[in-house]
Amino acid sequence: MALLTNQGSGAGYLAVELTIDKRTQTLTPFIRGPVVSWDLPDEVYEAMRQAGEELLADEEEAASDWPPSGRDWPPIDRTKVGWLNCTIRFVVGTAVIYQQRLLVQYGTFWEWYHALNTLVTTEHQEDRHLYSGGESPELRMHLVRSCYDPAEWGEEPGTPVHYDYSLLILVDTSIAAGGGLGVSGEGPGIFFYPTEEKVLAFARELLTEADSAG
Repeated sequence: MALLTNQGSGAGYLAVELTIDKRTQTLTPFIRGPVVSWDLPDEVYEAMRQAGEELLADEEEAASDWPPSGRDWPPIDRTKVGWLNCTIRFVVGTAVIYQQRLLVQYGTFWEWYHALNTLVTTEHQEDRHLYSGGESPELRMHLVRSCYDPAEWGEEPGTPVHYDYSLLILVDTSIAAGGGLGVSGEGPGIFFYPTEEKVLAFARELLTEADSAG
């Protein structure tokens, strides 16, 4: 189980628990409301990657280190690509206030982990955003990394610049309700201000669970 908490206690305790129950190896595409399963040959993925790079190269804006290109990431294990059956729980105090079964693609957890590790190596002044991919619309994660410059707040000279994190995790209720309602991007969720260590640990736990799912 991947666990993220606000480090609170008693009634002020907040947590997201995400368990990967099993891997679904689908041989043919299937549809669950607006959620569609598909798989593409490696050649198609490579062609799509090259097309994306060509589009970025045509832009007039200067090259940026964000969003990451992913070129220096390890190759994804294609034997693990597919849907994962997950259970997510939102906890307040001692009560589970929401629980839902989810379908999440393996690549969502894989890319979240590697993109986050790339993000923490960058330096910036503007807010930087990391979103979980639209390929897994039932689970929505939105991380913001903000630069805190002590000089702007009149703190003592020499106080180091640091980064703050905020993370919203929610479940799309339109998909959870079924009936082909579509994707709204809205639903129950919990907002956290995790430390860098905590958000990295959560991403690592998600990928570890995804790698070991049977």
